Parts: sequence; structure tokens; C-alpha cells
Amino acid sequence: MSIRDEVKEQQDKMKDKDFKEKWDYFWEYYKFHVMTAVVALLFIISGVKSMLGEKPTYLNVILVNSAPSTFENTLGKDFLEATGVNPSENVCFIDTTAVLNPDNIDEVAIATTQKITANIAAKELDVLGADYNNFFQYAGQDVFADLSAYYSKKDLEAMGDSVLYMDAGYIEYIASDEYQDYLSNGTYDENNKYAVLCAEAAKTGSYTNLPKEEMKKPIPVGIIINNSKAYEKTGLYSGKTSVAGIIANSTRTEAAVKFLDYIHQN
Repeated sequence: MSIRDEVKEQQDKMKDKDFKEKWDYFWEYYKFHVMTAVVALLFIISGVKSMLGEKPTYLNVILVNSAPSTFENTLGKDFLEATGVNPSENVCFIDTTAVLNPDNIDEVAIATTQKITANIAAKELDVLGADYNNFFQYAGQDVFADLSAYYSKKDLEAMGDSVLYMDAGYIEYIASDEYQDYLSNGTYDENNKYAVLCAEAAKTGSYTNLPKEEMKKPIPVGIIINNSKAYEKTGLYSGKTSVAGIIANSTRTEAAVKFLDYIHQN
């Protein structure tokens, strides 16, 4: 059976399932496909770096559901020039081709997940941007760095509502046996606010974050981007709100912080 036919068969099975069931089924069913591709992509990433030779990577960014843009290289070049880095001597990769829609698990979704996973595994991804729901999904898997390691308390307070906080309690719940039981049988503790959030997300396909004051331990994981001139120039996230965060194992965090500042302030 071809991959296309296999995907069609699985889509038919999942058409009446809710958002969370589709997402979790995707991970379980395609886990082997994803991990096999990750190994292959690690070799590709290594090969690309070798081909680039002496030109080092200054930053690697993936923007999910940003709408494919032919100007992605322009954004990278503009960012390098704005930060005083010579584009002829450094590379800034900005991938705007990633598309992820849990309501439509197809070849594109699989390819996007493979790409993100491979880049994180290789410690090559520095910044991940996405629409709110997809960002929240990855944040729950604890892939983003705590921004308080790079911004002072005063800086975070100055950005106000532009900072997206994730409750450490929510991340702990996602990693718990209780959450795995919920995925298996659909039952959950209605007195557990994190379990309720997950269940609501499964029904609606939209994540609702807790108010910061109600969080067990609020962790700043992303910067909410609205009306970014840097994005508008290239048609990215046109008329949409997006969120960007630094990957926890990034090796280029100084450049990553500069990029968050660039898209937030410009």
C-alpha cells in the first residue's frame, strides 16, 4: 500500500474523532514512520552543514502555518542586517513551508512533524513559531526554554500580555501516567484542572490557557506576535496571531533572543 493510500485509510478511520484523539492517534500510528525519517533527516542535516563549509549557521527557525512565503530568505537577510551580522558570512535559515493541521493528518503533517523532531534531536532548531494551538501543543511537551533565563523579570513585565506563560503543573500532567490513562480510556479527574483543560481541548480543538495567577508555577515559554512589521513585509501570519519560543536545547540562544525581539518589536 502506498503512503498516500495508507494516509487516506487512516483519515477515514479518524474522520469522526475529536481533535485530541486525532492528534494522539497520529503520534501512536505514525511513531515508527516519524522516528525512521528522523534518523534519515539527521544525516541530511549533517550533509547540508558540510556542504555549507565555512559559512556558519547563525540561526535556524521553523514557522508553522505561516503561509508559505517566497520571501523567507529576505526575512533572514533583513534580520541578519538588523543585528549587524554579515549575511555573506553567516546563514539564517527560516523555514516557512511547515504546515500542521491535526484535523487533517496527511503527508504534509507527517513531513512537518518529522522535520521539527529531526531538527530538535540534532540540536539544530533554535526558534519554533506557530499558531496558538500548535504552539501550545508543543509547549505542553516541554520543548521550549524558560524565557526567564534570557529576559529579566523587568523585561518580561514590560512585555505584559505579549508573554505566553505555560503552567508547570500542566506540563507535569502531560508527562504523567494519569494523562496516559486518559488517552487510553477517555476518563479523567474532573477535579484536576489540567485534566479538564485537556478534555476541553479534545472537544473543541482549541486550547484555553489558565490565567497566570491561577497557575501552579507560571513559566514564560513564548512571545505572542501581533502586527509584526517584519512578518507583514513578507506576508507571514497575515492578519493572524502567532507565538514564537526558543527551543530548550538550542545552541544559539543569543541569536534566538535577538530574533524574538526583532519580530516582536518590528
